[in-house]
Amino acid sequence: MSRWYVIHTKARQEHLAASHLLRQCYPVFLPIIRQARRQRGRWQQVTEPLFPGYLFSQLDLATDNIAPIRSTRGVIGLVRFNGQPCAIPTGVIDSLQAMQQASDGVICCEHLFRSGDKVIITAGPLAGLEAIFMATSTQERVCILLDFLGRQQTVKISHHHIAPADYP
Repeated sequence: MSRWYVIHTKARQEHLAASHLLRQCYPVFLPIIRQARRQRGRWQQVTEPLFPGYLFSQLDLATDNIAPIRSTRGVIGLVRFNGQPCAIPTGVIDSLQAMQQASDGVICCEHLFRSGDKVIITAGPLAGLEAIFMATSTQERVCILLDFLGRQQTVKISHHHIAPADYP
């Protein structure tokens, strides 16, 4: 039975590892995200792997020879727990692929939150407060529902200043 497994790559070599695995006929999925990053004092749109240092490959451990994976350029090896390769639920990969296909092959940062998701404000005067994501307002701003001073307030802030509530 074919399942998705996590492959650990060398630093900033996710694309190299993906191309070499594809040449060896291993199906791979490398989710890419477009987001704004501050570079040289300005916000610029950059594309980068959603999970730096990792990609996914669909394998059948009963029939596929996985030995060549660890010697593939850019690959460190399969992620393992207790000696067993780490399988990812198909639904997770399907939802990531759907988000990527809906956005011309790149996941947009705005698609990571759904209405009702709990978020935490990471910067600014409201840093540390929890809120509920409501919607994307403009390209750079989002609407959140904030319980502040005993009242619920709708606030628009930069999407750079929020993270999932389970953010470390």
